[in-house]
Amino acid sequence: MKVVNLMERVVEAALEQQWKHLRMPCDCEICKNDVLALTLNALPTRYVSNDRGRMIVQARMMDEQYQADVLREMSLASEVVAKKPSHTIENS
Repeated sequence: MKVVNLMERVVEAALEQQWKHLRMPCDCEICKNDVLALTLNALPTRYVSNDRGRMIVQARMMDEQYQADVLREMSLASEVVAKKPSHTIENS
């Protein structure tokens, strides 16, 4: 198993589920990746190098508070990106 940051997988999945609820003015990949990056930078990394470590970290990530923290940081990140996107948003 390659060393992976499980937090990245958790946030990517949460972002896919919650994207429509974030009320972003733009739904391009640039904005999604900006929200992903800001969210990940605000949360602790959870690197694992083997299946045992993966199972332990995944069990901890099932905690409701942990999931709430991910959603809170994602919401804050989306507000930042919505107010100041890293590209020009054209009004249609």
